[in-house]
Order: sequence, then C-alpha cells, then structure tokens
Amino acid sequence: MIRRDIKKVVFVEPKSTHLHVYSRITIPRLGSVLLGTIMRNKGYDVRVYVEDIAPVDMAEVLSADFVAISAITSTAPQSYRLADQVRAAGIPVVIGGTHCTFLPDEALQHAEFVVRGEGELAFQELVDAIKAGEGFEKIQNLSYWQDGRTLHNPERPKIPNLDVNPIPDYHLITGWKPGSVVSIATSRGCPFACTFCSVPGMYGHAFRTHSIDRVMEELHAYGRDASYIFFADDIFTANKKRVKELFRRMIQAGITPEWGAQVRSETVDDDELLQLMHDSNCFNVYVGFESINPRTLKLFDKKQDLGKIERAIEKFHKAKIGIHGMFVVGSDEDDVETIWATLDFAKKRDIDSVQFMILTPIPGSPDWDHLYAKGEKYVTNFDWSVYDGHHVVHQPRRISPYELQVTAIKAMQKFYSWPMILRRAFRKDKYYAFIRLWGHKMLKEWWKQNWDYVEGLRKSLYEEVKQEKPGRLRKAAAIPAAFMEHAWGGLLQAFLTELGIKVVPVGEEDASEAPSRVRQAVDCLIMPIVKQAAKGREELYAKLTLAQQAIQANLEKLPRVVQLPLFDDQGPIFEPFAKIGLFFTDNLDRVRMAYRKAGVTAGLWETA
Repeated sequence: MIRRDIKKVVFVEPKSTHLHVYSRITIPRLGSVLLGTIMRNKGYDVRVYVEDIAPVDMAEVLSADFVAISAITSTAPQSYRLADQVRAAGIPVVIGGTHCTFLPDEALQHAEFVVRGEGELAFQELVDAIKAGEGFEKIQNLSYWQDGRTLHNPERPKIPNLDVNPIPDYHLITGWKPGSVVSIATSRGCPFACTFCSVPGMYGHAFRTHSIDRVMEELHAYGRDASYIFFADDIFTANKKRVKELFRRMIQAGITPEWGAQVRSETVDDDELLQLMHDSNCFNVYVGFESINPRTLKLFDKKQDLGKIERAIEKFHKAKIGIHGMFVVGSDEDDVETIWATLDFAKKRDIDSVQFMILTPIPGSPDWDHLYAKGEKYVTNFDWSVYDGHHVVHQPRRISPYELQVTAIKAMQKFYSWPMILRRAFRKDKYYAFIRLWGHKMLKEWWKQNWDYVEGLRKSLYEEVKQEKPGRLRKAAAIPAAFMEHAWGGLLQAFLTELGIKVVPVGEEDASEAPSRVRQAVDCLIMPIVKQAAKGREELYAKLTLAQQAIQANLEKLPRVVQLPLFDDQGPIFEPFAKIGLFFTDNLDRVRMAYRKAGVTAGLWETA
C-alpha cells in the first residue's frame, strides 16, 4: 500500500524514434492531455509533455509527486526507460495506453501501476487511493504490485456517455501554440474486426459518441485558429446521419477549418455526405485501403473489394478531397509482385500520398494472437521500437522477411521519387509536392538509420546456406522418400526441378546401409523438421519421424544437411525454400520464380 500527498502530476507522451511520411506534421494523441485536463480541473498542478511537440524537461518531471506515462507499442521502450528513471528518483509511476493494456505484466516491470483500456475513471480513483493510503482492489482497469506479485483488477464497462469528459486543454501541452494542429475525437470504438488492428480490443466494437453540441463546443474552442483539425475517430463516418448533422452545424456556424479524418471507402457511396464533407472544408481523408489483393482483403476480414477502392479514389478526387492511402503489405497472401502491383495501382490512380505499412502483429490485434501463438518462427523480433509498420518483425508465408523489407521501402521510394514530386509541383499543388519531397527525404534517411537492420535480414537469408555450400555442385539433392507423400514434398520436388536440380529420394535403408552412395551422388540432404503431428496426418508424420531418426543416426556419413521446418497448418512458407534455392544459386529472383511456378505445378495456387 502506498500513501503519498500528491499535488503535482506530470504526463508524458514519448516520441517514436522512427520516421514516417507524416512525422513532420504532429497530430497529438489525446490520452495525456485529456487526463491532464481532468486533473487540472480537480485542482492539481499539471504539466503535459508530448515529445513530438517539445522535449521533455526532466527537472520538471522529477519535481512531480506522481508521473503518468503513455505507451503505444513502438514507443514502449522509451516509455519504460523514462519510467525506470523516474522510479529511481523515488517517484511513483503509472503507465497507460494500448501497449500495456494488453501486456500489463511487462509494463509492471517498470512501474508501480498500469491503467488498462479507458483510463479516465481509473486514473482519478488511483490518485485518490494513493492520497488516502487506501487499497487498490476496487479500482477497475488497474494492474499493480501487491506483496511481490502482480494483480489485475476486472475490466469496467466502457464509458457510455463520452460527454462526461472535459474538452482537452491543449494549452497544458508544453510547446503547443494556437494555430497548431488540433485533434478532436467525436467517438470511440469500431464495429469492424480487421485482423491487424487493436482498436476493438482497446475501445470495443460498440460505437460510442460525443453529442453534436459537445463537438461544436470543442470546435468553437479551437476551430477558428487551428491550422488543421484532425478528427481522431477510428472511423469518423461510421454513423453517416450523425456526421451529416455535424457538417451542417459547422457550415451554419462558419467554423470550417481545413480538416481530415480516417474513413472507410464506402463513405463515397453517400453523395450527400460527400458534398457536405466538401462544403465543410474537408482537406483530406486517411483511407485504409489495405490491399489490392482480393485474397489479402479476405484474410484481413476487411469487407471491401478492389471495385470499392477504385470508386472511392475517383469520387474523393472528384469532390476535391485529398487521399492518404494506407496499404498493408506482407500478409500470408502477399509476395514481391503484390507490393509492386500496389505501387503501380497507387501511381495510376494518382493517390495523393501513401504508406505501405508492413504487416505488424501489434499486441491486442487478432494477428498478434494468431502469429504469437506460432512461436518465434512467426514473430521474429520482440524489440518494440521497430513495431512501427516500417520494419519486418514476423515471418510471412510467400515472401522472405528480407525481400518484404527491401521491397516495401523501395516501393515507397518510387512513389516519393523526383518525377512524382515534380508531377505535383507542375500542378502547383504545393502541399502534396511538399509531402512527397518530405517522403523522399525521409526514406533516404530511413536507409541510413536502418542499414544494419536490413543487413541483418539479408544475412539471415543468405549466410546460413553459405556456411554449408560446397565449392563444386553436382546439382542434385536428397530428400527422405517418406516426405514425398506430403504436399510440401511435392512442392519441393517441383521447386528443385524448376531450378534444374535432380531429386534423389532417400529411404531409411539408404540412410543406414548405403550412406557413401548417397553422399557421392548429391550435394545436400534436405531434412524436413517435424514440429508436431497435424490432425489427420499422424501416420505420415510418424513415417517422417522414423526417417528423420534413421538419417540423423548417420549424419556424419551423409552429405550436408539443409533443414526445412514444417508448419503444416500454415501451408508453404517461402523463406525455407529460398534458403534451399540459395544453396544452389545466388540469384534470388530465379529462386522466387521457381517457387511460384512450382506452386502452380503442385496445384497449391492457380497462377505463377
């Protein structure tokens, strides 16, 4: 139990260490400034630091009685370092935000308290309990230490009436000036279930809103002198009737600053809504197109198709509304060609700005639950600082992590190239010419900052086979005969054949009785590594296991062994095949084409 007199509270929103296309334009998140406003209204001395706006004054932080730190996944390491520093000074720390909502035990290694989910009520109750020296067991949404162990109190119902919260006071943010960008959230929650998104896990599927009167009050407070209003809803136009009323009120009141918001592509299906967006001075929209690959859209549970995407682009542009197109690349249905096709689509459709976000299994998303459950072969990097959508941190199915990383960044470089910059400059479109110029500069800087990261992915793909590769190749490979009954065995045989490699089946008797004959005939033995017996495949896996045991008993007498991990429930994974191909050739493009053609031959996909 902690008892402490609290008079001064400092809130900190750490800065992400990585660049992105809009990192030059700060759109502050609302959590810290909203909580700061609540506590200021209760009489506390409050400071709010949003590090994207101004650097954190550590002397000010360490003068506080209580420090609250926010963390999204990519800023979690910075949040934890700051929390450790504050705790070392003897000041209690609470961490909140999406990341620690789903990983509270991790966050509690750096703080006394974690507020999970919506934090307005829990935070106030926590401060009151600390001041009174009371227990914390009744504070819903709170995780904390007690008697050397972590406790997690139950969730509280989501706030049904968002109007109970005050208007966030941006003047509390150190360095914020009138005329800057202002975020206004008019709702919480998302009724959709995209697999890569943590919003429903954080705020629920129910769509909860501020009243129109309350939104107008906030617009009166900031809208006349803000350079830009960002409506920070997850899907701003989810309730079309409601936002139409808001736009009419904005127009009637003469409060129509340039604004933008996240919307879905079907927004354009309502002509009246689109016209009101234009009339209320909508400058741009941020649209999660996600993919032009129909299989990927289905995998993401996105509930849209390419026709909807094309119609949305056409109609937003016709309404003179700019588009920031957000695409996710690296799903289990994507390959290198998908990324280049996405670039061609974005250029042909003249999308104003884009981000090719690399699929990232954020804690709290269905993808995290799915990929994390597969173990370290699927989630390959647990450095949260690179969970920013521009670094590969998982093992995709039809593309190697190295190729995904390089292709995604190179595709963005081609979009933010000088010809694309000049295209907007010639139109006298200063804003998007600037955005594209910034994107060009940012991506050059990205390579400087991340060269070692990319090189690590390249070595993971190439170096392993280099160590095993003999000086002279016979262009032949041995495969356990039992493996030929597996779908992957057929794919592997077709793959090697496409590369011009002879396949030599090896039975158990070959491994135990004639190792020298096998060794002299082939360059390597490709050994399937059985992870577990899939349902309905127990007999096959038993054969593979016996073959594996027999062959392993004679490893010292057999040729070099190249391992092929089996993940039966996921189907073929490209990278292990790429490593096998690179044993025989250094031409990765040739390896990729052989893999795609082999998939068609083996009947695993329709076209190469």
